[in-house]
Amino acid sequence: MKRHIFGRKGTAGVLAAFAIASIAAACGSSSSATSTTQGSKTGFTGTVTVAESTTLSGAISELGQGGLQGVQDAVANINANGGLLGKKVVIASADDATSPATGAANIRSMILNDHAVAIFGPVTSAVAAAEEPIAAQYHIPIFFHTSNDVALLTSGFTKYAFGFVPDTVMEPRAAAAYLLHEVGSKPITIGTISPDYSFGHATVSGFLQALQQLHVNYHLVVQQWPPLAATNIAPYLAAVTAAHPQYVFNAQFGGDLVNFTQQANQFGFFKNTKLIAMYSMAPLQALGANAPAGSIGFDRAAFWAINAPAMKPFIAQFKAKYSAYPSAWAIMAYTAVQSWAYAVEKAKTFDGTKVADALSGATVPTIQGAVTLRACDHQANVPEYVGTVAPSTSSKYGLRLWNSPTFVAPPSQIMLTCAQSLALRG
Repeated sequence: MKRHIFGRKGTAGVLAAFAIASIAAACGSSSSATSTTQGSKTGFTGTVTVAESTTLSGAISELGQGGLQGVQDAVANINANGGLLGKKVVIASADDATSPATGAANIRSMILNDHAVAIFGPVTSAVAAAEEPIAAQYHIPIFFHTSNDVALLTSGFTKYAFGFVPDTVMEPRAAAAYLLHEVGSKPITIGTISPDYSFGHATVSGFLQALQQLHVNYHLVVQQWPPLAATNIAPYLAAVTAAHPQYVFNAQFGGDLVNFTQQANQFGFFKNTKLIAMYSMAPLQALGANAPAGSIGFDRAAFWAINAPAMKPFIAQFKAKYSAYPSAWAIMAYTAVQSWAYAVEKAKTFDGTKVADALSGATVPTIQGAVTLRACDHQANVPEYVGTVAPSTSSKYGLRLWNSPTFVAPPSQIMLTCAQSLALRG
């Protein structure tokens, strides 16, 4: 292990339920913990370690690196303001290479050898599912800020696990609601393409279920399941293109989505098909002029669309520090660290059980606004953002992003109810 220490609803009904607007505030208050104060207070009485084993190499490494960057930034700001309970926070990190076995071995070592008091979760849900029971075994809280399979907080639930990302029910529900707004009652044909593992299957299933619940008049004509991080997806792409779907829901992300888009352009895919995919900031930057304008993008924490009071100063300090805007992965990771720190201060201890108890059901002030971790399943009530890919660079940000306005799907409309979540726990 290489480690580093540092019923049908019409369009009007959907508009009312999901509030398409120029960004309505999805959360409430700002956070005093998101200080951009420069310099550091002294007088630490020792150190305390937090850990993140995540994907730092390969096609989807952008997600892991962005998440780790968010953890590092949050920890640096905590330390600049006196640390936690008088201690300086240090970070142990390692690459899981998208391997569940490696991720599990990494965090076991971090807990036993580095004495980590909190784990910040990996990219893939398969790795997260392998890490979750180990964190519970040692009574260490684990915070999922990228991996989002709904099973993590339902059938796999432990009192030590918390989710800060829209799950595989919430995210596709938001995309489905946006699609209904676009097509209304018009009959359409749909295809899907998704990585062949738990997240991919859960996300596609969630999307199709949401279409049914919204009574979208669709016909499913093709489904393809390439392996995660597959480089040559021509056979899968050819099968999708041959079916001539009007819309394709794509659950790939990061480098996989960039690869798909580049190869799809060669197939003339976008001439007659509109893609629905995770076109967040980084894939759009990587694609540049090749990004498919008009495609539907969804994002878990789009920095340009979050209207919480603490977001603007956070963006400013982050950009000054890293010469880049924060990715969704960095924003969600930062939020997760803030929430852990909040619970530590509330419990007045780093003890994992007491920290988990303090966070369960708590409402935490974060850079995204006030975030509540439901006591029933520890899912954060965070929104999902949806928009269409802009044809040109934003004059405000100098990046290729989305057209205005952004569609904000509030958590109250896309989350499972507690009764539904508990039913899935079995």
